[in-house]
Amino acid sequence: MLTDDIITSRLMLRSTREAWGPLCVDIWLDEEMGKYLADPPRDKAGDAYANFGKGIESQEGWFPFTVFSRESGEFVGTCSVVPTEEGGCWDLGYAVHKRFWRRGYCTEMLTALMDWGRREGVRSFTAKVARENTASCGVLRKLGFRVAGEGSFRKRETDIVYPEYTFRLDL
Repeated sequence: MLTDDIITSRLMLRSTREAWGPLCVDIWLDEEMGKYLADPPRDKAGDAYANFGKGIESQEGWFPFTVFSRESGEFVGTCSVVPTEEGGCWDLGYAVHKRFWRRGYCTEMLTALMDWGRREGVRSFTAKVARENTASCGVLRKLGFRVAGEGSFRKRETDIVYPEYTFRLDL
């Protein structure tokens, strides 16, 4: 679903457009950047990935964003919100391009989504993260999230199974 841009001191979170689909997929299917995502390896990705972005502007049920640097316009990453619990909880997803790792961009991106959610009356946020993804787990803990559950997920089209945490932040 389309929404207004979310602007932070360094970032522009913009509703994903069809033309930006290849940027998004490039991170998700990358061996290093997409390691802890459920998305398959690039060589096993099918048509859904080749066509990601088609019709995205009119998709209902979630808010996908493509993130750019305010200063340079460079592609920084992706993030999304999936409303759950009748909109009272938002599940967050995110990926930052490795050129921007360890510079606070993920924290800034998630803070912007959470601030938007607070203004919209959201009462809690969740995020599922591979346990061994220490950087992502650290960001969520820094933002006040706590582990609310454990499980696992399988990387699509592989035999790789990652134990995961479900993080939750109640306001």
